[in-house]
Amino acid sequence: MAQRKPSTASTSRKPPADKRRPARPPVTGARPPAKKPGKSIVNQKQTPWGLIITTVVVVLFAAAIIVYAVTRHKSTSKEPHARPELADAKSISGVVYKVEPKFNHVNGVLKYDTSPPTGGDHAPVWADCTGTVYPNAIANENAVHSLEHGAVWITYKPGLAKAEVDQLTKLVSGQDRMLMSPYPGLKTNISLQSWGYQLFVDSASDPRIGQFIDALRFNPKTTPEPSASCSNPTFKTSPSTPGHPTDG
Repeated sequence: MAQRKPSTASTSRKPPADKRRPARPPVTGARPPAKKPGKSIVNQKQTPWGLIITTVVVVLFAAAIIVYAVTRHKSTSKEPHARPELADAKSISGVVYKVEPKFNHVNGVLKYDTSPPTGGDHAPVWADCTGTVYPNAIANENAVHSLEHGAVWITYKPGLAKAEVDQLTKLVSGQDRMLMSPYPGLKTNISLQSWGYQLFVDSASDPRIGQFIDALRFNPKTTPEPSASCSNPTFKTSPSTPGHPTDG
């Protein structure tokens, strides 16, 4: 009996492809795909409300301070010749306050609505008010300019007793922002003037004289021109006379 030969097809069958080719080795140095960061509390941006609120508060506070300073400066410097009445002066019995808004330098003789005057337009030259005691009357126009510089002007009726005059002289002599002179036609024995303020008394021993001087002499709250000098040596040696102001 003849022996069967093995089939050619069975012996020549090719192996599967995956067994036929070896696996491709991985490429060295290749980076793995980046992973998207997951959402977390650390990565989320938070609005700094605390810092924002603090900044706003600080800015508003600074703005309020600036507005206050500007407003206060305007209220004290915009109209220095017409400020509200000073409480310390108002408390002195007999003191009269009058707003004096005019303050121009005008040559020649001027008419005033108070006697002696307490302010208003005046001569370009001021009377020396460094504690000067004038033996004779001086022009209103020069004395008013001294009031603008913060001086207290003491006037007295001609013929006042020497003892009274001497007592007033002690208050004035050598004291800056002070001047004194006789004043014809004065309605009382003595009167005191500063810018906008006036006091009439009959005796040099009246305590209100000292109170007036303490409250109003060179007071920055009532002096229109506190930075101006009271010294004028030329006027001191050659003072003006009523009706003939020194215009310069």
